Amino acid sequence: MIMNTTKGKLQNILTSIKTLRMKPLDFILVICLMVASFTPFLLLGGEHGTSRQAQLRVNSQVIKTFDLTKDQTYTYQDADGDINKIEVRDGRIAIVYANCGDQICVRKGFINQTGQTIVCLPHKLVIEVMPSGNDDENRIIDY
Repeated sequence: MIMNTTKGKLQNILTSIKTLRMKPLDFILVICLMVASFTPFLLLGGEHGTSRQAQLRVNSQVIKTFDLTKDQTYTYQDADGDINKIEVRDGRIAIVYANCGDQICVRKGFINQTGQTIVCLPHKLVIEVMPSGNDDENRIIDY
């Protein structure tokens, strides 16, 4: 009985190919191209997930590395009076207060996925969730 349904499905596919005027090799080529189009996702998509650390950088210099497994609050203040209050809670990190004018960094909210960033342009501050191994050699972009 299973052979009959499989044979029937195969016959339906062959009938569809004939009505499209495709040769069997055309059909195989289309399937191969469809499979090949998903290979970049399989090869490059493995790095994104939740991470356990985040980096605070100002003017491309690392100021502090946060352990996202420990709840904590950190206030960054520079000589110009720029203030950013950073909070780590429940494995996520956010800027909860900043004295900049646009407040985009505060509205970004909490992040925890590898590669996500919070940027405060007026204060030249970047918080980035880093891969768990902190493989700097695998990084493509640096601020």
